[in-house]
Amino acid sequence: MRAKAIILVFILASAIVAGATTYQTLHHFDSFYDGNSPFAGVIFDQSGNLYGVTPWGETHEGTIFRLVPSQGGWTYGRLWEFELRPPGDPGDYYGAEPIGGLVMDEAGNFYGTTSWDYTRDGGCGSVFKLSPSRELTYFRFFPYTGTEGCDPETALTYSGGRLWGTTVGGGSSGQGTVFSMDTTGDNFQSQSFTGNNGNQPLSALSLWGYGTTYSGGENGKGNIYKLDAAKGLVNKYSFTVDGEAGYAPVGDLLTLSVGGVRTIYGTTSAGGAGGGGTVYRLTETKPNSDRWRLRVLHSFSSSGGAGGWRPLAGLTADAGGNLYGTTAKGGLNGTTVPDGSHRSDCGTVFKLSPRQNNKWTFAVLHSFDSNLEEGCYPTAGVVLDSVGNLYGTTTEGGWWTYGTVYGIIP
Repeated sequence: MRAKAIILVFILASAIVAGATTYQTLHHFDSFYDGNSPFAGVIFDQSGNLYGVTPWGETHEGTIFRLVPSQGGWTYGRLWEFELRPPGDPGDYYGAEPIGGLVMDEAGNFYGTTSWDYTRDGGCGSVFKLSPSRELTYFRFFPYTGTEGCDPETALTYSGGRLWGTTVGGGSSGQGTVFSMDTTGDNFQSQSFTGNNGNQPLSALSLWGYGTTYSGGENGKGNIYKLDAAKGLVNKYSFTVDGEAGYAPVGDLLTLSVGGVRTIYGTTSAGGAGGGGTVYRLTETKPNSDRWRLRVLHSFSSSGGAGGWRPLAGLTADAGGNLYGTTAKGGLNGTTVPDGSHRSDCGTVFKLSPRQNNKWTFAVLHSFDSNLEEGCYPTAGVVLDSVGNLYGTTTEGGWWTYGTVYGIIP
C-alpha cells in the first residue's frame, strides 16, 4: 500500500437487525425456458420494468428477460435466448453465457457482454446490443489471440455514446484488460493490466475511471486502479490479507459527490477485522487531487451470525446517503436447525446509515431462507425504485433451486 496516496482509518459500525420488511419473490427461474443462476442484478427502464440476464439454461446458453409490474405482481417475459450450438456446427458468429448485467442508453437500447462465443477465432466473448424492437446484434468479438482481452464478465459502463468494460483475462500479460468503444463497435481501445497495476478485474469500471481487480496490486490480494488518460492503468491502493480493509474485491465501485467532496464506496469479499469482508469509503483529501483517505465503515464476521458475510457486489445509495448491499453468505437463517429445515449461509440484504461523527449504523433488512423458497446466495447488489423499494437476484434457491428475482419493501 502506498500510504502517501491513501490513508486508512477504521470505523466501527454498530449492528442491529432492522424491523420487519416485506419480502416478495417476483420470479423463480426454471432453467429451461427462462434460464438459471443470474449472477448479475436487474436494472430499471423509464417505465418501471426490470431487465436482466441469465448465463445458462438446459436448452440454451442464457437469456435476456424482462419483468413488468401488473396487478400487484410481476409478469415475466423472455426477450432473447442465446442459442445452444451443437459441437462442430460452425453456424454464424454469436455469443453465449452472459454473466455481466445490462446497461441502457437514452434511446432504450440495451448493451451487454457474453463471456463466451462461438466463432472461428477464439471464443473469448462478445459485446451485443438489444434494440427496443428486440433485435440483437453483435458488434464486437474478442479473439483468442491478441491483446484485446478475453472473458468479459462485468456490466458495461455507458456515457455519451461510448461504452467501457473489462475482461477477466487476456491482454498483453494475461491479467485482463479495460476496453472502450463506440456503441457501433468502432474506435475500439484497450489497456492491459501488467505487473502490479491489476489482475483479474471482476468489477465494472466506474464513470470516474476507477475500478478494482480481484488479485492484483503489490500483494496479489486485489487493488483499486485508475484508468488515466496519460498514464494508462495506475495502481491506487493495494489490499493486504491482514489489512483492516480486507482483500479480494469483487463488487463494482459506487462514486458519489457527498457535500461537494468526491467519494467512492466499495466492498471486499474477505478479510478485515471479522474475516468476512468489509464495506469501505474513499474520500478525496483535496478537490481533484486524486489523493484519498480510506475508512472502513463495516466489517463482516466470517464466523456467521445475523450480519452475513462475503459481500460479492457493490453498493447502492439513496437520496439520504444510506447505503444498501448484499452478502452471499450468513444471516439470521445462516445456521441449520436440528430437523435440517433451514439451509445455512443463504446471505442477506443490508443497510448502512450515516450518523454523526463519522459513525454508521448497520442493519440487516432481510436474511434469505431457501426453505421458504425465496432464494439463496445473492451475488449481485440491489437497485432502488422511486419510492425506496429494493430489487435484486439470487443465483440459487427458489421453487426449482435455479435462482430468483426478489423485491423488498423496507
